[in-house]
Amino acid sequence: VRQNAGAWVLLAGLLLWWFPPRSWSNWLRWTGVLFAFGMCVSVRNSLVEGPSLLLVAAGVFLLEKNRPWLAALVLGFAGLGKETNLLGATALARPEEMCSPRRWPVLALRGLMVAAPLALWLWYIQRVVGPAADTGDRNFAMPFVGWWHKSQEVWQEVWLGRTWEVGVLQNGALWSLLALVALTVQFLFLILRPQWRQSWWRVGITFAVLMIFLGDAVWEGYPGAASRVLLPMQLAFNVLVPTSKRWWPVLLLGNLTLLGAPAALQPPPGNGYDLKGESNVVRSAEDGLVRVVFSPEWHVPERYRERYWRWSRGSAEITITNPHAFALDAEWDFIASALEERELTMLGPKDEVLWRGQIRDAVTRAHVPKVRLAPGKTVLKFIMTGGSETTMEDPRQLAFCLKDCVIRLRAGASNGVAITGSRSLIGPPDAARVAVEFRDGWYEAEQDASQYWRWTSGAAELVVVNHNPSAVTGTLHFSLRAISKRQVVLTDASGRTLWSAGVASKHTESADLTGLALPPGETRFLFRSDQPPSGADHDNRLLDMLVKDLVLEVRR
Repeated sequence: VRQNAGAWVLLAGLLLWWFPPRSWSNWLRWTGVLFAFGMCVSVRNSLVEGPSLLLVAAGVFLLEKNRPWLAALVLGFAGLGKETNLLGATALARPEEMCSPRRWPVLALRGLMVAAPLALWLWYIQRVVGPAADTGDRNFAMPFVGWWHKSQEVWQEVWLGRTWEVGVLQNGALWSLLALVALTVQFLFLILRPQWRQSWWRVGITFAVLMIFLGDAVWEGYPGAASRVLLPMQLAFNVLVPTSKRWWPVLLLGNLTLLGAPAALQPPPGNGYDLKGESNVVRSAEDGLVRVVFSPEWHVPERYRERYWRWSRGSAEITITNPHAFALDAEWDFIASALEERELTMLGPKDEVLWRGQIRDAVTRAHVPKVRLAPGKTVLKFIMTGGSETTMEDPRQLAFCLKDCVIRLRAGASNGVAITGSRSLIGPPDAARVAVEFRDGWYEAEQDASQYWRWTSGAAELVVVNHNPSAVTGTLHFSLRAISKRQVVLTDASGRTLWSAGVASKHTESADLTGLALPPGETRFLFRSDQPPSGADHDNRLLDMLVKDLVLEVRR
């Protein structure tokens, strides 16, 4: 966010080169770029289009200052941020040089400077990651097909009475209409008034040609990504429109998206969920954040003050990617509702029923205590009965809504212990490099929906096995109580006390033992109490200590 805001401020200063504060006309051009709908969305959502426009403008500025080689370097750097920024290199094709064959090698070398950084980066990605799985086919289409589809969609929406019954800031059809008119005016101006000797016209006409081939994926939505992708065309338009008063109508029409700035700068609605958990669980040091992806059946997230929600068009999916080498357990809480009464079922990765209920236009609270998320992707399905509806205030197809969805993550336990750490230290699940063994004195692991534990029958030995070639550092987290009042102690193999506490059946103590040296091989720990085990109601075992929610955190 700070980088985008900083780029916005720098762009505001750079634009004064073309729009010095001398007239209302320049003020409109300056604000028309800085507060265009696409620019505001880029700043709000921390997207690359705002900083990209700064780099393209910097390249043109350097060219106008007769620094073409430095301009080529800046434009090449811009291409690393966004591929379409390379179109700004057309500014370098000055007519006097294009018409002189002796200058062609120089132009070719500058073009190579612009293209080389992105080409080298794509080559590196191809070698390291492999070919792209999504080639973005819907980003492009036959000439004007995407623009025509968007025009038809907007035309149909503006004639629906319910479109104008929603609040102005939420009226997506209105902002789409303004963006479509503004982009079309900019396109026609650049096409109908060629100015080959103007570097900004060469940039603008290149993006105008790009607009012809933009596909549905760029135009769809409210108002669509086109207003961001074509920001260089907006700047070129504002630089080139004549300053005489008879051009004011054209200038105003080309900057209509200024009216949408308040809507575009609203606080982001979030992602439709709240992910909670310890930082080392929510994020992997090696592979980044746990990712939650909603399938295309879901509408965009919405928010009002502290409430947030997401509507679906019908049965839908949510895919959660666990970047860790260990499993996670996710606890879900959400509110489900629908315009008409229907049944909603939440299915797990093996199509097991996690939750099922009747929902209606009211609050139905759902709680799913545990969903196991194996490393990699886990797909959860939301299956509904019946169809979808629309309302007078909302023309979208609305089937059901998830509101205030909270996902609480914790390390997933197996056999009474959860082992966390980087993939390079603990290894994948099928080739674990660190293991915990419960030797003498332990009963079998037990668990309920949200907790897990093991009872001991007396003194109990815990062994950590490190299969790594070098030592690692461990942290043990657990809570402990006992069958009755007693003093408990945890020692290492040498008998050194690592932790001790007084516990009872209704008194639990927690432990966080950090800095435990775990050399290759086995490291032994011993739990002991000062009282013998005893029996309990409804349990024929002799019980001593209960070790609950045991976690071994492994670090280098």
